[in-house]
Amino acid sequence: MSDHAGLHGCIPILCTPFAEDGSVDYASLEREVDWVIAEGASGVAALALASEGYKLTESERTEITRVVVARVAGRASIVISADGTGPEIAVERAKSAATVGADVLMVLPPSFVKPGPAGLRDYYLRIATAVEIPIMIQDAPQLTGVAMGPALWADLADACDTIRYVKAEGVPQGVTLTNTIETSNGKLEVLCGWGGLAMIDALERGAIGSMPAAGFTRFFADIQRLWESGQHDQARDLFRSDLEFVLWAMQSLDHSVITAKTELTRCGVFESASLRQPFSALDAIGTDQLNRFLDAKFGNT
Repeated sequence: MSDHAGLHGCIPILCTPFAEDGSVDYASLEREVDWVIAEGASGVAALALASEGYKLTESERTEITRVVVARVAGRASIVISADGTGPEIAVERAKSAATVGADVLMVLPPSFVKPGPAGLRDYYLRIATAVEIPIMIQDAPQLTGVAMGPALWADLADACDTIRYVKAEGVPQGVTLTNTIETSNGKLEVLCGWGGLAMIDALERGAIGSMPAAGFTRFFADIQRLWESGQHDQARDLFRSDLEFVLWAMQSLDHSVITAKTELTRCGVFESASLRQPFSALDAIGTDQLNRFLDAKFGNT
């Protein structure tokens, strides 16, 4: 475990690099860790939805966690996704991640069979009491179809001190962030999810950081740095400067992953931009649009 367990700032979601044969490319993963930290990341997150974590085997999940922890080497916080279709799976994954060296566990609710409030409470408390490191509740209703909210999260924080963070991805995000802080009497800290699309609103409401795609690490790290130094107008101007690209990339989960992997390959961080099946590929027009965005970003004409 690093010395960065208190989360803050830009914590990008690491893509999982795959070789052309579909195997995990651990050398590219190590380069990605170095790259996002150099871009300004104060933490890294792995095995998440945008990491294609749902396509990984259990042994791959453990090895990716081990590689990320070893490569970070105390330079940043480490957030590892540990959830499942039920509490038994999630608890096993949580224990594994904590043992390997995660600082914080990010936990989605079960979504194959969608639990009600009592089931959600049991699920999160069983995970939180099985490990000693902090828990981040990930709320992504547009992907999971599971409805949660600040009242439940505040109750969980009251019941277990290690439930400390909420990553909000639903919309409207702003009021959810405010209500989470207020309802929990400040026990819960909030982070801006869903690609950082609500970043300025989130900062105004007290968000401690963002968890964007890896390719936008420097962008969101710089926005937060400007905001926290009191340069609010400059932060807003920077946000607007690349908002079209962020919006384009966040059309879907696969759009976001393809965008990040293509950029990381262009930068020489990844050997391949391959995704594992299943995924929805860009069509010819979409590919051309992505290349134009990246050409503009890299100053190519």
